[in-house]
Amino acid sequence: MSAAIKDDTGLPEGVTERLATFAEWTNTTLFPADKVVVECDGGHTFSSEFLAYAQEVGMSLDWAYSGDAMGLVMRAHNAAREGRA
Repeated sequence: MSAAIKDDTGLPEGVTERLATFAEWTNTTLFPADKVVVECDGGHTFSSEFLAYAQEVGMSLDWAYSGDAMGLVMRAHNAAREGRA
C-alpha cells in the first residue's frame, strides 16, 4: 500500500467517499473507514474484515483504496468478449 495518506482515517484521500458511494450504489452496508486497514510490521495492511466484506459485496480493492477503475473496466471488457456480459 503506497498511496499517500491524506485524511484523518489514515487512508488515502477519497477512500471514505468511495466506501459511501459503493454502499449507496449497491444498497449494501457502509463499511467503517476506520476498520479498512490495520497496523502490521510497522506498516499497514487491509484488515481481514475489510477483505471479507469486499469479497462478499464484490467491491474492487483497487477502486476502493486508490480510485483506480482499470480493473473494473477490464473485467467488464473481458466478460463481454467471453459472452458473459
